[in-house]
Amino acid sequence: MMTMHEEKFVLIENKEMTLRELASELEAITGYTVLDTFGDISRIVAQKPNFDDGFESFLVTYEFNEVADIVDATVTTPRNQKVDFKKDAVKVRLLSYKTR
Repeated sequence: MMTMHEEKFVLIENKEMTLRELASELEAITGYTVLDTFGDISRIVAQKPNFDDGFESFLVTYEFNEVADIVDATVTTPRNQKVDFKKDAVKVRLLSYKTR
């Protein structure tokens, strides 16, 4: 059984979607149900800020009901724009499946 889902993850990386839509995609890819459709959101603070970047980065961690594995999603939002993570779309930059 393949536990790494990179082949299918690349299909949704660099796309814009809401966190709820991302959770649905992860459920379809992994076959597991997510614990929380919005995941656990934390801001990524770079060691050296690059003010040329027009975006803010966030790490959204999704846990599953059936297994202890997690998916970390690095997402970005436009810099200096208030984002409602429950409604607004984010850009999915990178997905990482981690087996615990």
